[in-house]
Amino acid sequence: MITTMQRKELEKIKPPKYRERVKEYLIENDYDFSLETIQKVYSGKRNNLVIAKAITIVFNNYMKEKQLINNTINNIANQIKNNAD
Repeated sequence: MITTMQRKELEKIKPPKYRERVKEYLIENDYDFSLETIQKVYSGKRNNLVIAKAITIVFNNYMKEKQLINNTINNIANQIKNNAD
């Protein structure tokens, strides 16, 4: 079960349409849960280790993706700045 404290931390990196992303990840791994069940696990109202693990993986992948994009944008900005000098 995801605790209130854990959920507060996850909120900082929650991807858009996270329930759909989690459902897609679960389907790719031969599990089928409703969006409502995924939401209940995320909100702490239900305990399901498979869904909780999927949530952490999806959130972690989103955070890595976001960091990669930010790093790429920063690299481009630095190249532009260096070429302007």
